[in-house]
Amino acid sequence: MLSVLIPIYNFDVRAFVASLSKHASQLSVPCEILCLDDASDASFREMHAGLNELPHVHYIESVENLGRSAVRNRLEEEARYENLLFIDCDGRVVRDDYLKAYTELGEYDVVYGGRVYPTVEPTDPELRFHWLVGKAKEEVGVEERLKAPYKSFMTNNFLVRREVFRKVKMDESVKGYGHEDTLFAMDLKRQGFTVQHIDNPLEHIGIEKFDVFIEKSANGVRNLAKLMQAGKVDDSIKLVRYYQKMNGLGLIWLITRWVKRNRVKIMKNLKGANPRLMWFDLWKVTMLSEAQRKKD
Repeated sequence: MLSVLIPIYNFDVRAFVASLSKHASQLSVPCEILCLDDASDASFREMHAGLNELPHVHYIESVENLGRSAVRNRLEEEARYENLLFIDCDGRVVRDDYLKAYTELGEYDVVYGGRVYPTVEPTDPELRFHWLVGKAKEEVGVEERLKAPYKSFMTNNFLVRREVFRKVKMDESVKGYGHEDTLFAMDLKRQGFTVQHIDNPLEHIGIEKFDVFIEKSANGVRNLAKLMQAGKVDDSIKLVRYYQKMNGLGLIWLITRWVKRNRVKIMKNLKGANPRLMWFDLWKVTMLSEAQRKKD
């Protein structure tokens, strides 16, 4: 028995949910697809009103915006079954046995299926940077993910036993975009739950324009700084490790000064035809350093 749980916010999920409904109809076990709209704009709520007509689908709405962590906790409370498959609303099914693969597993605590990006570069140049970053940093094969199972975990496509989820939950102190998956993975590790990895990805189609992606990235860094200050993450996170190394060598001030002096040049490069992803990393290190100083 499987509960497919989809938090929705300002994204058209009709085609995605329809494909999942077809997959659910082919399963030999009971399956529900529970969609919870997290106070999207009225236009999206109106277009999704017909989702309840699809087989296996139950669509509900929140009267207030819960946020990325709280909406997932609410979905668990509403779910009927013990096997919980959390997936982001901006995905696309790429394999005919996507749901079936999650019903044929043996014993598990948490299973992550992976994420891929469209193989073809977006024609809109505003979308290109997000696509490039996603291909470079988030599209990771199962063999590589198995080397660092907690570090490689993301919340876009994971199966979890209800009793495990209830012991860990999503930390609702993490607000806005960024690193709620990092904290969830660290909490799983601290409590001794295992994260398995399989080759069963969803394609990420919610690629965003440059300015939106940069702002979300900045919010993610601010969230990471708060988690560091609370002692909830360690140097298994690449950005944390990079920051601590540069800080230990006394180079943070130099990196921060260079990034501030060249911010216009950096942003122009990242938005251009041949962005240097290392500059993006240096920009994030500077953001993390500034957030850490505000603590003091």
